[in-house]
Order: sequence, then structure tokens, then C-alpha cells
Amino acid sequence: MNKYLKITADIENDGTVGLTGVVSANRFTGTGEAWFNLSEVNEFIAQLENFSKTKEYPPEIAGGNWDGDGILKDRLFSLRFYLLSSIRAGVLIELADYPYTDCRAEEIASVSLELQPETQELISFCGQLKKLLNNGVSEACLVC
Repeated sequence: MNKYLKITADIENDGTVGLTGVVSANRFTGTGEAWFNLSEVNEFIAQLENFSKTKEYPPEIAGGNWDGDGILKDRLFSLRFYLLSSIRAGVLIELADYPYTDCRAEEIASVSLELQPETQELISFCGQLKKLLNNGVSEACLVC
């Protein structure tokens, strides 16, 4: 696997899920984790499935540390999909690891990179994400 995104899920009984992403491309590797409402992740998967089939309404999901006003101040896990061609999409992946609250900027490890999956790879990834949230698989993997 030269380029990939692997996602695991920590599903809680309160309707939240921690998503951990590991991305690797050309020897660059990074990890990030953020918590989401389960309904938000299911909606993202539905949007990604629609996008992979229609090329309309590219989805995005982002989580991390929020300020008191509902603004995402520290992105720890972010996926933003967009159209590159009739058979290929782009996904900008941003992952970061904050060692502790109020750490210095220099202590934060982060990676931002693009993968370029084909349509069939996206459709397969959607199926894996659905199974991941239903405890049918231990990870969802987008390989390009």
C-alpha cells in the first residue's frame, strides 16, 4: 500500500464515536483523532456515497478542539472530498495530534496531504465505513 487512509472507530453508548485516522503517502505518515455524533458520521457517509455516484455535493467532515462559541479551533481529523475528473476524486486529509491542552504550537504533530481515489475505491470505502460503524469490520481503508 503506497497511499492509504485507514480509519478506526471507538463507538460509545451515548451516540458518539471517536474516529482515528492514519494516512500514509510516499513515506509521509500521520495520525489524528476526533469525536463526532454518530448521526453526523452516518450523514457524512451518505453524502460521500452520493458524491461517489453522482459527483455532486462533495462532502466534508472535520472535528477536533472547539472553542466556547462552536468554532473548530484545532483540526485533529478532517476529510474534504472534491471532484478531479469523471473517474477520480480528491480528498484532502488533515490529521493532527495535540499532546495536551494548551500545548505550544511547536509540540503539535500534523500532516496534510491529498489522495486521489477512483470512483470504485470510494464506493468500496463507503461500504467499509458503514460496516465499521456497525462493528462489522475493525477498520475502513481507502487505498489509492
